[in-house]
Amino acid sequence: MLIRLLSVLFFMFVGDVLAKQKTLTLYTESFPPYNFEKEDQITGINTEIVRLLCENANLHCTIDLYPWKRAMQLVSTRANSGIFSTSRTAQRESKFYWVGPLASGQTCFYKLATRSDITVNSMASLRNYTVGVARGDVYHSVLMDLNLEEGQHFLTYSKKFEELKMFKRGEHDLLIGSALTLASQLEKVGLSPEQLAPVFALNHPALAGNYLALNKSTSIETVKELQSHLKQLKATEQVDDIVSQFIPSAQQSHPYASAMLKECFTGNVIY
Repeated sequence: MLIRLLSVLFFMFVGDVLAKQKTLTLYTESFPPYNFEKEDQITGINTEIVRLLCENANLHCTIDLYPWKRAMQLVSTRANSGIFSTSRTAQRESKFYWVGPLASGQTCFYKLATRSDITVNSMASLRNYTVGVARGDVYHSVLMDLNLEEGQHFLTYSKKFEELKMFKRGEHDLLIGSALTLASQLEKVGLSPEQLAPVFALNHPALAGNYLALNKSTSIETVKELQSHLKQLKATEQVDDIVSQFIPSAQQSHPYASAMLKECFTGNVIY
């Protein structure tokens, strides 16, 4: 009787462990076209990529939408959890396991099209102007890494989209953003891409792609399996199929974009 009871408890324990290993709770924020809510369903380019990865890896993944700071707090403290679409920065590298890159867009600096007084032709010339960013955002750390000084070359804001409002009012000279997410961000403050002109395309290691970051309680085998499936999705053009659902295959050229900076508006997807 005791042996049977111990056997039952053992298999219950093993089953519970396996179930936990096969379940992931994933968090993200509303950030079209990567992840957003439509008709009470969470969707977007990276959402659908991650969902397909989970399916191919036989993982039960739940996806929840939260404000970014809350999502990052949750994934940092909860076992078997992950967050996407997030930048793989040096500060975050050791805190998570990484799967990616997923889809991302070119990062650029923009000015209001009416500002003929602004000319940026080098990284150094960025120091002649001001820009606003959300405090703690990846752009915040990138600007610091470029040796731009907070309070002089850029200001940070804790309130979401406050930097966009300040830019619209002309309180900042420049706006930093991604070609793919620009339109949805500008919509928050009543602006459109046609009212902006790109001035500088920014390339930085922290902006090299969006990733799925996994809490380190996740088994390394699961991480490797997800990465392997992502490689297969890209090789078989399944990622292309997902992208085409959210990004038109043909983009109109922006009237203010030079040949060098068309990428800041054409919506090319990097993955």
